[in-house]
Amino acid sequence: MDETRIPRAGRGYLIGAWLLALAIGAAAGLALGFLLQDLLPGVIIGVAVTVLVGVAIALGVRRSGSGTIEGAPPWTGDAGVRNNQSGSL
Repeated sequence: MDETRIPRAGRGYLIGAWLLALAIGAAAGLALGFLLQDLLPGVIIGVAVTVLVGVAIALGVRRSGSGTIEGAPPWTGDAGVRNNQSGSL
C-alpha cells in the first residue's frame, strides 16, 4: 500500500527559517551589546545564536518528515484518526 508523501521543506521554507534565525540572533546580539555596552561580544553572540538557531531549524525540518504519513505528527491526517484515543470520532 503506497502512502501519500508529505512534501519536504522547500527553499522558501529554509530561507524563512534562516531569516527567523537571523532576527533571533540580531535580537540576542543587540541585547547583549546593550547590556555589556560593548560591540564585539554582542556581534559574536549574535552570530553564534544565528548559526545555532538556523542549524537547529534546518536539522529539525530534515528529521521531522521522513516523507510519509507516518512521519507526520500524530494529530494530523490519517495518522490522527489511527492514533486518536480520546473516544469516538
